[in-house]
Amino acid sequence: MDIRHPRPLPKLTRALHHNAPGRQSMVVRGLPHRHSGLLSRKKNSGHVALVYGADRTWAIPGETVIFTAWIVNDSASYLKDVKLVPRSFTNEGMEVLRYTAEPLQRDLEINVLAPGQSVMRTFSYLVTDSDHLHRGSLVSAMQVRATCRGQLISDEHDALVSLSGTGQAWPFEPSPGQHVSR
Repeated sequence: MDIRHPRPLPKLTRALHHNAPGRQSMVVRGLPHRHSGLLSRKKNSGHVALVYGADRTWAIPGETVIFTAWIVNDSASYLKDVKLVPRSFTNEGMEVLRYTAEPLQRDLEINVLAPGQSVMRTFSYLVTDSDHLHRGSLVSAMQVRATCRGQLISDEHDALVSLSGTGQAWPFEPSPGQHVSR
């Protein structure tokens, strides 16, 4: 019993490559390389990088911590509508903190960032006794968003500052003649 099944793939490939240059007797297997519009990635869609950190690794009450954010266009394309977005700022007790000083809202939005160009923004915070009651760390989270060739791109980064010790249990003795308020 000889049952023959239709072979649509060879017929389809012959039909697709019928007018192709080269040898007509050669059959190429597979379909031509095509991408769906939704799945294709745009070439040179750009990349924005956020470098974010604090000027110190640990802090005690009364010290000012300076957080610095560098927004870097790490691509060969122009970035538009670049925005630095403060995501959260908390201590170990999950208390929502406010920066002592921060850029104005208009300074957090950059119209255009050229290829290789970067901008810097700073935020500062005065460490309190309340922060040290919880010990642990201060956590400041930032995000940068931009548009490149019609695509939304972003990057996020956290800055951590350790809060070792409290005002009463600080391990260093005051120097002679120095007054310590408790």
